[in-house]
Amino acid sequence: MHKACCWLLTACSIVLLSACGKPGDSAGSTAQMVTGVNILSYEEREAGTDSYVVRILVTSGYVRLDDGYAASDFALLDRRSRTVFSVSHEDHRILVIENQPNGATPTPAIELTVSRTADADAPVITGKQPVQIDYLANGDLCFQAVTVPGIMEEAVAGMAEYVEVLAERQLNNMESVPASMQTPCFLSRYVHAPSRHYRDGLPVQEWDETGYSRTLTDFSANETVPAALFELPEEYEKFSPGL
Repeated sequence: MHKACCWLLTACSIVLLSACGKPGDSAGSTAQMVTGVNILSYEEREAGTDSYVVRILVTSGYVRLDDGYAASDFALLDRRSRTVFSVSHEDHRILVIENQPNGATPTPAIELTVSRTADADAPVITGKQPVQIDYLANGDLCFQAVTVPGIMEEAVAGMAEYVEVLAERQLNNMESVPASMQTPCFLSRYVHAPSRHYRDGLPVQEWDETGYSRTLTDFSANETVPAALFELPEEYEKFSPGL
């Protein structure tokens, strides 16, 4: 279980990193660069694995997730069509996950509750006070997060849209999920309410009892990056799940 001191140190680091961040480089033509980009960097860890970097770039039209390197594999959400593309450079293939709303499937009766803990001694981040929140489903603790309300709101909205599209796909493939896994926590977190924690602000830290954790290490707004980061390789083969 994470202690308060862990995310206090994280918060201090974020304050320092964000204060030292440079404004986006305006070099290059407007046709080749994208301005106004929000960038988040997280360190993630799962049980039994080493930590790894997840970089998230958000514009008004796209959300890109990668490991911080332009040449690496990446996932790209087209926010207009609500389609996710997962690009594999090794295979020269692009997995296409299209928007699949399923209003015909009834939402199970799951009681979603939260427990909030504010720490007046916690360092503020861009003038905002972090809050620790426990997220429960039918009384079971599903996961915990430290969030900061009112900052990087466009980035938060983009991340929420990304998990919602994946949840829509999951909803249409529930027959592949063993009944033993379809717990209130699983259904709320990955199917019916995947973005509920984003309504509370920017997640600084997330964790659960399985050993999963995600820690924000840096963030910046209004950056300028190459437009190619939001483009798909034209020569790659596109395919859909199950095909």
